Amino acid sequence: MSDDIILQVNNLSKCFKIYPNPWHRAREWLSLGNNTYHQPFWSLKDVSFTVHKGAFFGIIGENGAGKSTLLKIITGVLKPTSGNYQLKGKVLSLLELGTDFNPELSGRGNAIYSAELLGFPEGYVQERIKEIEDFSELGDFFDRPMKLYSSGMKTRLAFSLFAFLECDVLILDEVLAVGDIFFQQKCYARLEELIAKQITIILVTHQLASVQQYCKEVIVLHRGEKIFQGESMKGIIKFHQLKMGLANNVSPTVLQEKVEVPLEMPDDFFWPADEVFIPVSFPQANYAQLISYTICNVKGEGCVNFLQGEQAYFCCEFQLKETIGVPIAVVMITNKFNVVIHSKSSCLQKVSVPQQVHHGDRVRFCRSINLSIAPGEYVLGFALVTMHADDYACIDELPQAEFNSRIQICDVYEKVGVFYVAPHYTFNHHSHFGLCNLPGDGQIQVIKSSK
Repeated sequence: MSDDIILQVNNLSKCFKIYPNPWHRAREWLSLGNNTYHQPFWSLKDVSFTVHKGAFFGIIGENGAGKSTLLKIITGVLKPTSGNYQLKGKVLSLLELGTDFNPELSGRGNAIYSAELLGFPEGYVQERIKEIEDFSELGDFFDRPMKLYSSGMKTRLAFSLFAFLECDVLILDEVLAVGDIFFQQKCYARLEELIAKQITIILVTHQLASVQQYCKEVIVLHRGEKIFQGESMKGIIKFHQLKMGLANNVSPTVLQEKVEVPLEMPDDFFWPADEVFIPVSFPQANYAQLISYTICNVKGEGCVNFLQGEQAYFCCEFQLKETIGVPIAVVMITNKFNVVIHSKSSCLQKVSVPQQVHHGDRVRFCRSINLSIAPGEYVLGFALVTMHADDYACIDELPQAEFNSRIQICDVYEKVGVFYVAPHYTFNHHSHFGLCNLPGDGQIQVIKSSK
């Protein structure tokens, strides 16, 4: 293993034996291996990767993908069924610190006790205890028994402790999801300090915004197998494709069609480079097959993290399976409660459109939106509808009910991608409370008391 590699994992596999009940385990043991009463469950299958010194490395995947099993093997909690790994230096992980806490000891006592269990010399933590106490923001609870702590308080203490212990590799398993945004800011700022000291950080999380922001490289696990290793944004794309069941369902013909001569469009049409687009495949399409989409910033760069009020571009491309009339594209944004935050069609923006599009044509749609909405995670969707050219010509004269009766829905794609909106850390004209920021002005007038 070269000097710049701190962790090398070679064909790591872990198989668990699943027994219908404890008696079957006993019967198998008494048979001296002659009879089998279990079902094998492979939590990891031939996983290999390397992590370089000083890297901020991400591991992502759905629940049950094998992430926790992999961490437990790397930290020595579990032994692999096959394969091996090499790890240089001292490792700290939340798994170790969380299990070492004694509910009868205070936060201060647990910090000292846990550090000694991890092999740090007596007096080592005492020299740093003030920093740990201040960072944890536990106040009086720092000197109260751990049994009075919430799970979030325990995690705060754990992070605060190993953030000030010397190590070579730091493993974080969803620890940064705890606390308010200000505490999370402190955590990430501390991690940046550790990275500057060439400490390797391995982050396991479902917070994909954190992965894109900090991890230069990620692996994606799926059903115990590594299906991707590379740049964080590409890994996030792969993760979203998995959640939609698309990871292995992208037609090669779709990718070939992306490099054909595009439809004629105006000079000011915003359309990012091909490599920014995410290919998708929805076999159930009736009229218009969504073949790719992207979420971009103003520079045309693929992006899923935005600040409140920042401008984002939502672009997609449909391929027609049938000839239809005037194409009308729709963008939809919903929050985690399935509340529609925004939905708007191209016909409301007076875009230039043909009177008819034919089978095999591709329709490109791009909508820019100022994200003046509440901080949080949002789901992006698209749809394509159509109407007769004569109806479209008099669309301004149609009442809402009449308009709805004259459109034909081609295809709707409700859950295509995910993006995140973060708040500004100081109040400005983009700041607001509630779901969205409504345009308008405000005034205050004071009427002096006559007394």
